[in-house]
Amino acid sequence: MILNTVGFNYYINYIFPVLVTTDLNTLMVEEAGEYYKILHIKSGICRFNLNGKEYVIIGAHILHLNDQDKIYFNDVSNSTIRIILFRPKIVNTSFNFNIINDPQNKLTGAANQDLFYLKQFKHDSTEDIKILPLMSINSTILEHKIDCLNNLLTKQDTLSWPCLSRSYLYEILFALVRQGELKDDGDSLENYSGHSKLAVDIIYYIQNRYNEKISIDSLVKEFHTNRTTLHMDFKEHTGLSINQYLLQIRMNMAAKLLRDTGLSLSEICERIGYSDTTYFGKVFKKTLNQSPSEYRHNYR
Repeated sequence: MILNTVGFNYYINYIFPVLVTTDLNTLMVEEAGEYYKILHIKSGICRFNLNGKEYVIIGAHILHLNDQDKIYFNDVSNSTIRIILFRPKIVNTSFNFNIINDPQNKLTGAANQDLFYLKQFKHDSTEDIKILPLMSINSTILEHKIDCLNNLLTKQDTLSWPCLSRSYLYEILFALVRQGELKDDGDSLENYSGHSKLAVDIIYYIQNRYNEKISIDSLVKEFHTNRTTLHMDFKEHTGLSINQYLLQIRMNMAAKLLRDTGLSLSEICERIGYSDTTYFGKVFKKTLNQSPSEYRHNYR
């Protein structure tokens, strides 16, 4: 069974170690142990055995499976599941399973930053990291990103399909690790009341829509509140203003796309919510003390 995407339009026979599929049999083959797996369970009731333990989950979830995890599905009749398989080297060419799981390995620079995207796949990941419940809005947005990734892999109708595919995978990983961090910190919505719940709602919203136009006025309207409450509550919860937090999210993603893809500056701008490349360049340099081109040159 082929678990890679093979170039057929541009880059004939090029092996790209990422695959999107709905075939659960791919998880059973021996070669699946050479990949990380993201399972997006969109809806329904799903019964499965993960590493010898039985689980029943209801509704939208993500499963993060590493090279050692073993999963067997008992009942998926009412579930919609899609699988993304990828090798760690797609995130950083120096990565393999040993490097990622070696506690003595002192990664530096870009490699250390890139490890952020894969920490939920490490061998010591706990059950609550492997199985991540999703809010309906997050599941819908994630589904759209997976659709975009799958369309690129199956159609390959542009010369830059490998770069674009890689960038969508990064966006998916970025969104999932951010949601996992909120969950790890106890930031589930039910743990908050009043204004604190508002702050967490806004964090989820920004993390999933940072590529859209977001303004204070639009957030006031979206969350049925006022500017004063919005500013004060978010600052108290995060230590940042909303604009500072949005900038941080966008610059982190921009840096990743500059380091690890060949996307043009205009394409990167579009992916993170900017329409003016000149303005983006000024903001990036002010934030990271390097222009986008300097950053790309220094870290690629």
